[in-house]
Amino acid sequence: MVLAAGPTISLVDCMQRKRITGQERKTLIMEAAKRVFSRTGYEAAKTQEIAREAKVSEALMYRHFPSKLALYRAVLRQTIREQDENFEELFPRERNARGIIQTLKIYFTHAASLQDDDMQQRFRMLLASLSGDGTYARLVYRRSQRTIDSSIEEALQNAREAGELIGEGIPVANTSMFIEHIGTMMSAIVAISRADTPYATVGDELISQAVRFCCRGLGFTDEAVTRYLDE
Repeated sequence: MVLAAGPTISLVDCMQRKRITGQERKTLIMEAAKRVFSRTGYEAAKTQEIAREAKVSEALMYRHFPSKLALYRAVLRQTIREQDENFEELFPRERNARGIIQTLKIYFTHAASLQDDDMQQRFRMLLASLSGDGTYARLVYRRSQRTIDSSIEEALQNAREAGELIGEGIPVANTSMFIEHIGTMMSAIVAISRADTPYATVGDELISQAVRFCCRGLGFTDEAVTRYLDE
Protein backbone atom coordinates (compact mmCIF):
# COMPACT_ATOMS: atom_id res chain seq x y z
CA MET A 1 0.00 0.00 0.00
CA VAL A 2 1.45 3.35 -1.01
CA LEU A 3 0.34 6.71 0.37
CA ALA A 4 0.83 9.87 -1.65
CA ALA A 5 3.73 11.99 -0.44
CA GLY A 6 4.68 9.41 2.17
CA PRO A 7 6.72 6.24 2.82
CA THR A 8 5.72 2.79 1.65
CA ILE A 9 3.70 0.99 4.35
CA SER A 10 2.83 -2.68 4.17
CA LEU A 11 -0.57 -4.12 5.02
CA VAL A 12 1.03 -5.95 7.95
CA ASP A 13 2.35 -2.65 9.30
CA CYS A 14 -1.13 -1.18 9.08
CA MET A 15 -2.61 -4.13 10.94
CA GLN A 16 0.07 -3.99 13.63
CA ARG A 17 -0.49 -0.28 14.13
CA LYS A 18 -4.24 -0.63 14.39
CA ARG A 19 -5.44 0.85 17.63
CA ILE A 20 -7.09 -1.61 19.99
CA THR A 21 -10.12 -0.75 22.09
CA GLY A 22 -9.94 0.18 25.75
CA GLN A 23 -11.59 -3.09 26.72
CA GLU A 24 -9.05 -5.08 24.68
CA ARG A 25 -6.22 -3.19 26.39
CA LYS A 26 -7.78 -3.86 29.77
CA THR A 27 -7.98 -7.57 28.98
CA LEU A 28 -4.30 -7.63 27.95
CA ILE A 29 -3.33 -5.97 31.23
CA MET A 30 -5.38 -8.46 33.26
CA GLU A 31 -3.85 -11.43 31.42
CA ALA A 32 -0.37 -10.04 32.07
CA ALA A 33 -1.23 -9.44 35.72
CA LYS A 34 -2.49 -13.00 36.07
CA ARG A 35 0.84 -14.33 34.80
CA VAL A 36 2.82 -12.11 37.17
CA PHE A 37 0.62 -12.85 40.20
CA SER A 38 0.87 -16.59 39.46
CA ARG A 39 4.68 -16.34 39.45
CA THR A 40 5.25 -14.10 42.46
CA GLY A 41 2.01 -13.75 44.44
CA TYR A 42 0.34 -10.44 45.25
CA GLU A 43 2.84 -8.98 47.71
CA ALA A 44 5.93 -9.50 45.57
CA ALA A 45 4.30 -8.48 42.27
CA LYS A 46 5.52 -5.15 40.88
CA THR A 47 3.29 -2.90 38.82
CA GLN A 48 6.27 -2.08 36.57
CA GLU A 49 6.63 -5.78 35.79
CA ILE A 50 2.92 -6.11 35.01
CA ALA A 51 3.01 -3.10 32.68
CA ARG A 52 6.11 -4.45 30.95
CA GLU A 53 4.45 -7.86 30.54
CA ALA A 54 1.37 -6.19 29.02
CA LYS A 55 3.57 -3.98 26.80
CA VAL A 56 1.98 -0.77 28.08
CA SER A 57 3.22 2.14 30.15
CA GLU A 58 2.63 2.06 33.88
CA ALA A 59 0.67 5.31 33.56
CA LEU A 60 -1.67 3.73 31.00
CA MET A 61 -2.16 0.72 33.24
CA TYR A 62 -3.22 2.99 36.09
CA ARG A 63 -5.83 4.59 33.83
CA HIS A 64 -7.59 1.23 33.75
CA PHE A 65 -6.80 0.12 37.31
CA PRO A 66 -6.18 2.79 39.97
CA SER A 67 -4.01 0.52 42.13
CA LYS A 68 -2.33 -2.87 42.27
CA LEU A 69 -5.04 -4.02 44.68
CA ALA A 70 -7.79 -3.04 42.23
CA LEU A 71 -6.02 -4.98 39.48
CA TYR A 72 -5.57 -8.00 41.77
CA ARG A 73 -9.26 -8.00 42.66
CA ALA A 74 -10.21 -7.80 38.98
CA VAL A 75 -7.97 -10.79 38.24
CA LEU A 76 -9.51 -12.69 41.16
CA ARG A 77 -13.04 -12.05 39.87
CA GLN A 78 -12.09 -13.25 36.40
CA THR A 79 -10.33 -16.33 37.76
CA ILE A 80 -13.29 -17.22 39.96
CA ARG A 81 -15.58 -17.01 36.92
CA GLU A 82 -13.26 -19.39 35.08
CA GLN A 83 -13.28 -21.69 38.11
CA ASP A 84 -17.08 -21.76 38.02
CA GLU A 85 -16.92 -22.92 34.39
CA ASN A 86 -14.46 -25.67 35.38
CA PHE A 87 -16.83 -26.86 38.10
CA GLU A 88 -19.22 -27.98 35.36
CA GLU A 89 -16.56 -30.42 34.16
CA LEU A 90 -15.52 -31.49 37.65
CA PHE A 91 -19.03 -32.32 38.86
CA PRO A 92 -19.44 -36.11 39.12
CA ARG A 93 -21.50 -37.00 36.04
CA GLU A 94 -23.05 -39.82 38.04
CA ARG A 95 -23.60 -39.81 41.80
CA ASN A 96 -21.78 -43.09 42.36
CA ALA A 97 -18.34 -44.74 42.32
CA ARG A 98 -18.00 -44.43 38.57
CA GLY A 99 -18.76 -40.71 38.72
CA ILE A 100 -16.14 -40.04 41.40
CA ILE A 101 -13.41 -42.11 39.73
CA GLN A 102 -14.01 -40.59 36.30
CA THR A 103 -14.00 -37.09 37.82
CA LEU A 104 -10.68 -37.79 39.52
CA LYS A 105 -9.27 -38.89 36.19
CA ILE A 106 -10.39 -35.63 34.54
CA TYR A 107 -8.99 -33.55 37.42
CA PHE A 108 -5.55 -35.17 37.43
CA THR A 109 -5.40 -35.02 33.64
CA HIS A 110 -5.74 -31.23 33.92
CA ALA A 111 -3.20 -31.11 36.75
CA ALA A 112 -0.56 -33.01 34.79
CA SER A 113 -1.12 -31.17 31.49
CA LEU A 114 1.48 -28.62 30.44
CA GLN A 115 -0.71 -27.57 27.51
CA ASP A 116 -3.49 -26.19 29.73
CA ASP A 117 -1.95 -22.77 30.42
CA ASP A 118 -5.04 -21.31 32.12
CA MET A 119 -5.29 -24.23 34.52
CA GLN A 120 -1.54 -24.08 35.27
CA GLN A 121 -1.82 -20.38 36.08
CA ARG A 122 -4.71 -21.02 38.47
CA PHE A 123 -2.73 -23.73 40.25
CA ARG A 124 0.26 -21.40 40.57
CA MET A 125 -1.92 -18.54 41.79
CA LEU A 126 -3.28 -20.85 44.46
CA LEU A 127 0.21 -21.75 45.68
CA ALA A 128 1.31 -18.11 45.57
CA SER A 129 -1.77 -17.11 47.55
CA LEU A 130 -1.12 -19.77 50.19
CA SER A 131 2.39 -18.41 50.69
CA GLY A 132 1.08 -14.83 50.79
CA ASP A 133 -2.10 -13.24 52.12
CA GLY A 134 -4.30 -16.26 51.33
CA THR A 135 -7.14 -14.21 49.79
CA TYR A 136 -7.42 -16.15 46.54
CA ALA A 137 -6.97 -19.52 48.25
CA ARG A 138 -9.78 -18.79 50.72
CA LEU A 139 -12.12 -17.79 47.89
CA VAL A 140 -11.31 -20.93 45.89
CA TYR A 141 -11.74 -23.35 48.78
CA ARG A 142 -14.92 -21.73 50.04
CA ARG A 143 -16.59 -21.70 46.62
CA SER A 144 -15.40 -25.20 45.80
CA GLN A 145 -16.80 -26.70 48.98
CA ARG A 146 -20.08 -24.82 48.66
CA THR A 147 -20.49 -25.82 45.01
CA ILE A 148 -19.45 -29.46 44.67
CA ASP A 149 -19.13 -31.04 48.13
CA SER A 150 -22.79 -32.06 48.35
CA SER A 151 -22.50 -33.89 45.02
CA ILE A 152 -19.36 -35.69 46.18
CA GLU A 153 -21.02 -36.67 49.45
CA GLU A 154 -24.03 -38.13 47.63
CA ALA A 155 -21.79 -40.07 45.23
CA LEU A 156 -19.71 -41.50 48.08
CA GLN A 157 -22.83 -42.55 49.97
CA ASN A 158 -24.22 -44.32 46.90
CA ALA A 159 -20.89 -46.04 46.33
CA ARG A 160 -20.88 -47.27 49.92
CA GLU A 161 -24.41 -48.64 49.61
CA ALA A 162 -23.35 -50.45 46.42
CA GLY A 163 -20.45 -52.10 48.27
CA GLU A 164 -17.81 -50.30 46.19
CA LEU A 165 -16.64 -48.11 49.08
CA ILE A 166 -15.56 -49.73 52.34
CA GLY A 167 -13.84 -48.80 55.58
CA GLU A 168 -14.14 -45.74 57.79
CA GLY A 169 -15.45 -42.66 56.01
CA ILE A 170 -13.64 -39.32 55.75
CA PRO A 171 -15.52 -35.99 56.09
CA VAL A 172 -16.36 -34.76 52.61
CA ALA A 173 -14.66 -31.39 53.20
CA ASN A 174 -11.40 -33.18 53.96
CA THR A 175 -11.91 -35.51 51.01
CA SER A 176 -12.10 -32.66 48.50
CA MET A 177 -9.23 -30.78 50.16
CA PHE A 178 -6.87 -33.78 50.23
CA ILE A 179 -7.55 -34.42 46.54
CA GLU A 180 -7.01 -30.75 45.72
CA HIS A 181 -3.67 -30.74 47.56
CA ILE A 182 -2.39 -33.62 45.44
CA GLY A 183 -3.58 -32.02 42.19
CA THR A 184 -2.10 -28.61 42.99
CA MET A 185 1.30 -30.01 43.97
CA MET A 186 1.35 -32.38 40.99
CA SER A 187 0.69 -29.45 38.67
CA ALA A 188 3.45 -27.36 40.25
CA ILE A 189 6.00 -30.18 40.13
CA VAL A 190 5.21 -31.18 36.55
CA ALA A 191 5.35 -27.54 35.37
CA ILE A 192 8.67 -26.82 37.10
CA SER A 193 10.37 -30.13 36.38
CA ARG A 194 8.98 -30.75 32.90
CA ALA A 195 11.25 -33.39 31.33
CA ASP A 196 13.21 -33.96 34.54
CA THR A 197 10.24 -34.96 36.68
CA PRO A 198 10.84 -36.58 40.08
CA TYR A 199 7.89 -38.90 39.50
CA ALA A 200 8.69 -42.48 38.55
CA THR A 201 6.04 -42.36 35.81
CA VAL A 202 4.62 -39.75 33.44
CA GLY A 203 1.57 -39.17 31.28
CA ASP A 204 -1.40 -41.52 31.52
CA GLU A 205 0.40 -43.79 33.96
CA LEU A 206 1.03 -40.92 36.38
CA ILE A 207 -2.63 -39.87 36.15
CA SER A 208 -3.80 -43.44 36.72
CA GLN A 209 -1.59 -43.85 39.79
CA ALA A 210 -2.77 -40.54 41.27
CA VAL A 211 -6.37 -41.70 40.88
CA ARG A 212 -5.59 -45.06 42.49
CA PHE A 213 -3.77 -43.36 45.37
CA CYS A 214 -6.79 -41.17 46.16
CA CYS A 215 -9.31 -43.97 45.67
CA ARG A 216 -7.49 -46.29 48.06
CA GLY A 217 -7.37 -43.52 50.64
CA LEU A 218 -11.09 -42.98 50.27
CA GLY A 219 -11.81 -46.69 50.58
CA PHE A 220 -12.84 -47.69 47.07
CA THR A 221 -12.33 -51.36 46.29
CA ASP A 222 -9.63 -52.24 43.77
CA GLU A 223 -12.28 -53.92 41.63
CA ALA A 224 -14.30 -50.70 41.37
CA VAL A 225 -11.23 -48.59 40.59
CA THR A 226 -10.04 -50.94 37.86
CA ARG A 227 -13.52 -51.20 36.35
CA TYR A 228 -14.19 -47.48 36.09
CA LEU A 229 -10.70 -46.04 35.65
CA ASP A 230 -10.06 -47.84 32.37
CA GLU A 231 -13.35 -46.80 30.76
